Amino acid sequence: MLTGTVQDLFLALVVVVPGFIATQVAISIGVVRTELSKWRILITSLAASLAAVTLFLWVLEVLSGTAVTQPQEVGDVFFTPQFRPFRVVLLLGFSGVVGAVGGLVLILDLPKRTRNFLWKRIAPSNYRNFHEPWEGTLEDAARVQVLTSDGAIFVGSIHQWSDDGKQPQIALENIEWHKPGMNGFEETGTDIELFFGDDIQQVSVIDTKESARERIEDDADGANQE
Repeated sequence: MLTGTVQDLFLALVVVVPGFIATQVAISIGVVRTELSKWRILITSLAASLAAVTLFLWVLEVLSGTAVTQPQEVGDVFFTPQFRPFRVVLLLGFSGVVGAVGGLVLILDLPKRTRNFLWKRIAPSNYRNFHEPWEGTLEDAARVQVLTSDGAIFVGSIHQWSDDGKQPQIALENIEWHKPGMNGFEETGTDIELFFGDDIQQVSVIDTKESARERIEDDADGANQE
């Protein structure tokens, strides 16, 4: 049985380390590019540790009947009657599982879906939203016009766009372009064009996803009638 300072140190590691592992796994799987503050990482790690340790102790109790009734007994789980490295590895494995679940939550964008659900019911006005106008506008856009710093105009369908709160970036496909001195628009001859924040002067939405879908349906109806 552990006593004194050694037990306190081990309990501290049990509380902190699994959470950091889970948090880093979630960030890696979910591809979180937004810079997180140290306090936010710390709080998230402690919450993840609570989840991982609780899950571990519950599974341990179900499988082996080892019940923990006092915080001081957590150390005994790993050191009674002798050191049990397998249980340490098992706890680290549960930390990875908790992190993987967190990464899946980020991949599915559940926090954003939850915010959208609540905002549509609590604050249905589209004039004020929890996101930046860049994100809110491009999220519903299908085809846009990009004005660059040299006065050129590019029109194309959205391929990808950034939403990490850093430098705006947007990638277009099926592109036509025009620059001062040219007569009309021409095809760029490229599959995808990527524009970076410093080069983007203005973005105009030509078609939203809804209007593009309606146009396709109207064209299909017209073709059927013919």
